[in-house]
Amino acid sequence: MNPVIQVLLMALIGALIGGMTNTIAIKMLFRPYEAKYLFGKRLPFTPGVIPLRRDEASTKLGDIITGHLLTPEVFEQKLKSPETDKLIMHFIDRQIETIETERLAPSYFLERLSAGLTNKIVDSFNEEIHLKVTEEGQKLYVRTIDDIMPSDALNAVDSKVAHLAYDINDKLVQYISSDKGFRDIYTMVDEFTENRGRIARSIKYVMTKESLTERVQTELLKLIQQEKMIDIETRVIEDEYKQIKQSELSELVTGSDLDNILNSIIEVMQQKIDIRQILNTPITDFNRDLFDRFKEKGKYKLKDNFIEYSGKNMSKIMNKLQLAEVIKKQIDSFELSKLEDLVMDVANKEFKMIMMLGYVLGGIVGIAQGILVLFF
Repeated sequence: MNPVIQVLLMALIGALIGGMTNTIAIKMLFRPYEAKYLFGKRLPFTPGVIPLRRDEASTKLGDIITGHLLTPEVFEQKLKSPETDKLIMHFIDRQIETIETERLAPSYFLERLSAGLTNKIVDSFNEEIHLKVTEEGQKLYVRTIDDIMPSDALNAVDSKVAHLAYDINDKLVQYISSDKGFRDIYTMVDEFTENRGRIARSIKYVMTKESLTERVQTELLKLIQQEKMIDIETRVIEDEYKQIKQSELSELVTGSDLDNILNSIIEVMQQKIDIRQILNTPITDFNRDLFDRFKEKGKYKLKDNFIEYSGKNMSKIMNKLQLAEVIKKQIDSFELSKLEDLVMDVANKEFKMIMMLGYVLGGIVGIAQGILVLFF
């Protein structure tokens, strides 16, 4: 064979071997996607390198990104940059403008968070009112009047009760001394003399009913105004008052009456604290002056507090976000064919250069072998 042809042929064979080897090696980075088995045993080099080490690679990549690239310090520096400051301020201004022009209410933002959240809050609030009022009512139901009444109110009632006998006597004196009292006594005297037998009827022949009435009226006034009578009244009133104070509310109020009272209180509280109306009230209507002050100065404080809080707690935030796991899951969720296309699109030129380098090196090795064969 012609030496030149022999060298060229060996160069061609070497180039093909080198180029095809690199091509196959590149393909074996991904292919085959799954392990291949022959007679129950896995064939070598199956699956490809990336599918075989996919879980380990995604874990390492997540750790590298969160440990060296997207670190808390990086996010903190980015938060404190002028660009981020302007972006946050622009976002706050847009939200304020939207709230003002569209007259947005808290219920709008609640519904954006979760559909039906406003109704859930209203129902929960009303249920809490019902629960708390009922609980407190049941506690009061088994307590004594003395424990339930506030000290100031109890002292005021004690003072009134202490003078109640004198007040009652004054009213009795006024009543008995009045024309109506005289007429009522006259009626009772008349009934007494007519319905109490002969002896009682014979009194009217000795005294007129008018004089008898005046005598009874005078004696009643003397009896009522005696200090001993007032002491008796005072003692009786105070004894009854002490018994009432030591009585439990359950002794004075029935269970059904308590339920009616509690339901009335609950209804009034729910009407006075209309949480639905509050949540449907435009934010600007709560306090216009306060809203204007927030537009002028408060928004800057809000922005600064947000940046300061986020910066101080960036490590905790990132730990909560678990970015390494998120990155790993995202990589693991890629289909291998899409992942291959992505890598090939990014490194297509480099892979072509590697394949060309394989052909060139293979050709050089083939020429060297051909020359060595000619000389030896």
